[in-house]
Amino acid sequence: MKLRRLAALLWLLPPLVILMAGCATRHPMVSTWHESEFSPTRADKIALTLRPQPSPEDAALGRLLVDELKREGFNLVPMEKADYLIAGTLTDELVTDQQHRITTTVPAPPPQTTGQIMTLQSSSVPETSISRPVIFRNRGIRLFLYTNPKTNPSGLQIAWQGYIATGQPATAERETLLIRTLLGYFGQEQHGPVNLGR
Repeated sequence: MKLRRLAALLWLLPPLVILMAGCATRHPMVSTWHESEFSPTRADKIALTLRPQPSPEDAALGRLLVDELKREGFNLVPMEKADYLIAGTLTDELVTDQQHRITTTVPAPPPQTTGQIMTLQSSSVPETSISRPVIFRNRGIRLFLYTNPKTNPSGLQIAWQGYIATGQPATAERETLLIRTLLGYFGQEQHGPVNLGR
């Protein structure tokens, strides 16, 4: 029976390693959305905004984002002059995929009484199937573009947002490449895998 459990665990190991490690593909998932009322462009006046007391990771992401916005030719200005405010955050969450399940077969516990032992001599050990949803780690970068309430009479409204899956803890170089890829869809809609460094 121990061999069956070991075989079941060994069968589960490769999918779990793949799911927990994330995908190191050159085709990360990107999802962007924009409010049809707004058409933000790189020429619009944009200011970076950070959450109060950002985590060290979010502060580092903010610095990378500013560097990439400058490199990409975005019109960065002080907050009081900006048409839009841009904010970024790193996400790291466990996601349960109810549509995909892993089913394992677990042997019944060994018999404990004489009656159970006698019953098992005439039949095989019963097994139980257990079905569990797939759980994977979802890491990514989210960017949000808001109207500036200081310069927009209608106040703070979301104009565009984007998400790109990082797949694993990313180095600064990879985060820069992911930010660059996500900014390639600035002001547009995109849902699906894309090439890095578009």
